[in-house]
Amino acid sequence: MALHYAAKGVFLALSGRNAERLHSVAEACRSQGAEVEERGIDVADEAAMMQWVEDLDDRKALDLVIANAGIGLSTSKERSLHETTKQTFDVNVTGVFNTIHPALERMKERKQGQIAIMASIAGFRGMPGAASYSASKVAVKSYGDALRGAYWGRVKINVICPGFVESRMTEKNRFPMPFLMTSEKAAKIIAKGLARNKGVIAFPFPTAFAMRFLTLLPQALSDAILRQSPKK
Repeated sequence: MALHYAAKGVFLALSGRNAERLHSVAEACRSQGAEVEERGIDVADEAAMMQWVEDLDDRKALDLVIANAGIGLSTSKERSLHETTKQTFDVNVTGVFNTIHPALERMKERKQGQIAIMASIAGFRGMPGAASYSASKVAVKSYGDALRGAYWGRVKINVICPGFVESRMTEKNRFPMPFLMTSEKAAKIIAKGLARNKGVIAFPFPTAFAMRFLTLLPQALSDAILRQSPKK
């Protein structure tokens, strides 16, 4: 997304926990003419996120905030379901709150701005093979849906629900990933949806349709189908 938006006259504020990767992306964006501020920060750190976002907004009123940080963990002998769920929610849910809340309050006051929340196709229905991950995405999708109505006419709220996209997260998967797409293609779809202020940007269509269809089936039938889904 950063590389997609990077251009002359564009200001980007990029955050991440890995300073080396963050700097690499920032430099690539600068090479495309963008002005970039990079900050090594953990989205789970509420105080640090609030201070950074408010400071940014004081200097350059933010017009689009994308809450994109996310992790996908699996249970193991070393990590229990409790630990997996807690760590996942710290980033995928609390991290979203810490990212959007400081900006949302300011955008509401000036009646201008846009908030984009990264959910997932898995946010349409709890997945037995990825209970913690899908539950976190269900939570932020529902939150974004609700905020869109609550802030209508003042702040644009959008929820992004991708299927499988090439990333460090999906490269760890050891199962077939239907309709896997490049991050560049995904970024174009997302940016187009945000420009149109689409409420839910779900893609690719076959995967999104299948997940929506599953929610309409009787519980016993959808359970039986999803029990065959791979474990994250």
